[in-house]
Amino acid sequence: MAVVGGRALGLEFAEMYSHFGTKVTVLQRSERILPESEPEISRSLKNYLEEDGIRIITSMRINHVQKKRKNKVLNISASGKNFNIECEQILFATGRKPNTDFLGLEKSGVKTDEEGFIIVNNEMQTSVSHIWAGGDVIGEPMLVTIAAKEGAVAVENAFTENKKKINFNEVPSAVFTYPEVASVGLTDAEANQKGIKCTCRTLPLEFVPKAHVVGDTRGLVKIIAENNTKKIIGVYTVQSPLAFCNIAIPKAN
Repeated sequence: MAVVGGRALGLEFAEMYSHFGTKVTVLQRSERILPESEPEISRSLKNYLEEDGIRIITSMRINHVQKKRKNKVLNISASGKNFNIECEQILFATGRKPNTDFLGLEKSGVKTDEEGFIIVNNEMQTSVSHIWAGGDVIGEPMLVTIAAKEGAVAVENAFTENKKKINFNEVPSAVFTYPEVASVGLTDAEANQKGIKCTCRTLPLEFVPKAHVVGDTRGLVKIIAENNTKKIIGVYTVQSPLAFCNIAIPKAN
């Protein structure tokens, strides 16, 4: 099987089918899997998935796909070369797009981004003051839990004067591979883009006693904090759920 897409959904299905006994190749257009995560997390998970028998090709482009009897053949460009990958099945996990093309949003003045997602503020209010939106139609993070929260906030703000807000930096996310990936808050790069000077610390799980107790020291934890205040603004980790660790962080002076 070839899995096109190296983000959460693609990686989860790739590992699932690999554990079923399928030979899996993951094809990712960007230079690393999980490109929105911290580089250390991406590299670490890539190593573990490859140790699990999954082939991962990054920085690639699919030129064309054709049939060859019962199989499919993908012509790939990567590392300056063109080559073919033959497989029985292709799984596309390349993301989602909003179904907003035929809503007539341009007539109401509701603005969308270049991909068609409706633009809202943290009160779920669109560019038109009396129209609110929530859920996957406003874009990432496209998670069922936050979609429910967005919908509730949108409805309450539309019919009351409460004007509730959502802080998306507090929304956690997870990738259910093994080991798993979990994250919340800003990456180092995102913080720098916002003009926040950061200090980062990375802790390999081999230095966490509980990881040794459960017999799985794979993974690491990366903490992103403001340089001056030491306020934590992001945490990213890849680790076995059995080795889940509680980290004591000294209080800033």
